[in-house]
Amino acid sequence: MGGHGALTLYLKHPGLYKSVSAFAPIANPSRCPWGEKAFKGYLGDDVDEWKKHDATELTQHEASLAWRARD
Repeated sequence: MGGHGALTLYLKHPGLYKSVSAFAPIANPSRCPWGEKAFKGYLGDDVDEWKKHDATELTQHEASLAWRARD
């Protein structure tokens, strides 16, 4: 698994992991040529489906806000 996989697992499962780290991940694949090609190949043309697997998109949802720093 690469950095993007680690980020998406962490964001999809709040509370399961205590921390996450990634070194130079592709963090917004639905908005770059490489990611678009990969998502089309695996998930088809539905961009909304891609967002379910994009770390940057996942951080926009309230359920995933566990990643933010806490006091």
